[in-house]
Amino acid sequence: MPGWVALIMQLMTAALAVTYLVTAPIIAYAIFSRLAWRGRASWVLIGVGFMLLALIPQVITQGIPILIVLLTHIREVMIGGVSSITDLVLGLIKSSFYLMAIYMGLMAGVFQEAFRYLAIRDREPGSAPYIGYGFALVDLAFAMMGLVLPLLIPASVNPGIEYANVISTIGLVGIAVQPIVSILFHLGSSMVLKTYQALNKGFRGLILMVLAHAYMDSFTWYMDNAVALAIINSSLIMPLSTVYFTSVVSLSAFIFIIGFRAFNYVIHRAHFN
Repeated sequence: MPGWVALIMQLMTAALAVTYLVTAPIIAYAIFSRLAWRGRASWVLIGVGFMLLALIPQVITQGIPILIVLLTHIREVMIGGVSSITDLVLGLIKSSFYLMAIYMGLMAGVFQEAFRYLAIRDREPGSAPYIGYGFALVDLAFAMMGLVLPLLIPASVNPGIEYANVISTIGLVGIAVQPIVSILFHLGSSMVLKTYQALNKGFRGLILMVLAHAYMDSFTWYMDNAVALAIINSSLIMPLSTVYFTSVVSLSAFIFIIGFRAFNYVIHRAHFN
């Protein structure tokens, strides 16, 4: 295939991905606002703001292991330059791969759920899904960059794998699934947390949502880096990806359904009180 044809196909794929990732949350908002939501759209901005605030300590904390390795090998870094830094970082990831996956996911869960907890605390119950939607918008914005950039700048990160047939397929499935997971999980988690707060069991709800969030983000980090660094055999990529997509979609849907049902109870109780 000529290079210019491949470039056009990549750009078209990127354009379709952006269109889908932008359109999906708009459709979701229209559906929920008509069928279920009764509140102020300005609450969405609260969710966006708290999600952005959560990402600051999350990113800093997630970078601590790498920073420690670089500081403890500062002499090698200064002598070896960029190549030495790359080798040290890759060495850390490969030597503690599973621990790194758990750590990255746990930090995402702790900070995002803690800031979500603060965002909906002391607000009227109806704000919860709107705030959750704001969290989902930021999540989708970052997911959009992470999914589209590899399409614009393709690279065979693992020469031992048929890149076009395996990695591209997983990427396209990831694009299709991302809005579903983000919207269902963030709305569901917000409603679950609000329900637990209304029952004076907020900390219990927070722990449950941190664990659920940590599982999803740990699995995501594992899959992304296992493929990029050839940690797993190419024959295992599709089966593991199937387990990954199935589990995160199912968990997100479960949390949303449970949260929505419990949330209706909270709204009903608040209305009659």
